[in-house]
Amino acid sequence: QGNFGNWQQMVGDQTGDDVFSGQDTGAQNSQGVYFVVPPLVCQNCKKGLAADFDSVIEHCRSCDNVSRPDNSYTFVCYLCNYNTRYASHMKIHVRMHLGIKPFKCDLCSYRTNESGKIYKHKRTKHSYPPGLPPLSRGRPRKD
Repeated sequence: QGNFGNWQQMVGDQTGDDVFSGQDTGAQNSQGVYFVVPPLVCQNCKKGLAADFDSVIEHCRSCDNVSRPDNSYTFVCYLCNYNTRYASHMKIHVRMHLGIKPFKCDLCSYRTNESGKIYKHKRTKHSYPPGLPPLSRGRPRKD
């Protein structure tokens, strides 16, 4: 389930396609414009990466052309200089680069790359759960 067919399924809502359409060669938006997922190339070693999310994460862990001075460099992003020791953080980060938003609000069309953002969104936009006031967007007022 980590292949780019699934990546396109997860971003399909942005193109007007059914989120689980199963496309694996590109997507077409609601205006009929067709696009192809760009090839992934590691900025560190210049290798083309497999069209598989889990393989991209593994490459971020194992790329030989990356200096890893301490364990905070366990994972180094294939596209920028971000580094972390946690696979879960790298997955969130790589989803951001790829536009993967697998988590969806069940009350509207909002999608995000982090599961924890759904609860905050629902509190802010939908006064959820019922009975609790919505979260304010600014700083608390000092009365």
